[in-house]
Amino acid sequence: MKKNKDIIFSRILMVICAIIIVYWIWSGLIWLWEWYVSVSTSENTTVWAEIWLFMSEYISVIALVYGIMSLQVAGLAELKFQKNFLKAFGLSIVLTPPIMMAVYGHKRIE
Repeated sequence: MKKNKDIIFSRILMVICAIIIVYWIWSGLIWLWEWYVSVSTSENTTVWAEIWLFMSEYISVIALVYGIMSLQVAGLAELKFQKNFLKAFGLSIVLTPPIMMAVYGHKRIE
């Protein structure tokens, strides 16, 4: 009986988390679209210049997100491929995380 309650409780929490994530993604896409429309209608700057300004203004946030992504991929490589975490983290910082997973997880055929 207790196991059934745990399963129901975990599913309720998963649904709540999924709803929150979908709301965040939807809000982010709406914000991105409104930003893109406002930039494309302005005559004095181009879209690429605005993207560069955005990235230079929020470089610390972009670096933090990249670092967290690299840590997650390194943890995944450690669990999935039984590899060294620090080596995987170093590779994911130097390479992009998806490329690191493709290179690091590739098994040699002997």
